[in-house]
Amino acid sequence: MKGKPEETKVKNPEPRSLSEVLKDCHDLADDLRSKLKKKCNEVLDLRKQLDYAQEQTQLAELKYDKLKDAIGDEFNSRLNKSKQEGM
Repeated sequence: MKGKPEETKVKNPEPRSLSEVLKDCHDLADDLRSKLKKKCNEVLDLRKQLDYAQEQTQLAELKYDKLKDAIGDEFNSRLNKSKQEGM
């Protein structure tokens, strides 16, 4: 016959009251809550920085496109002017 497997028991080095255990749990929860809040704020700050960088990139692209169009217009204007003078 097979016997029951032995149950592993954790020995408690120091007996504590339930209120002490609950206090420790609440302290741990408060600590984790504050760490989570800090990390959430860091994520929000990083998102703000990313949004700002994206806005700056879009602005630079718009400036580039506007400058490119202005150069193209000026080039075409001078080309047309030289063609008319050549006729």
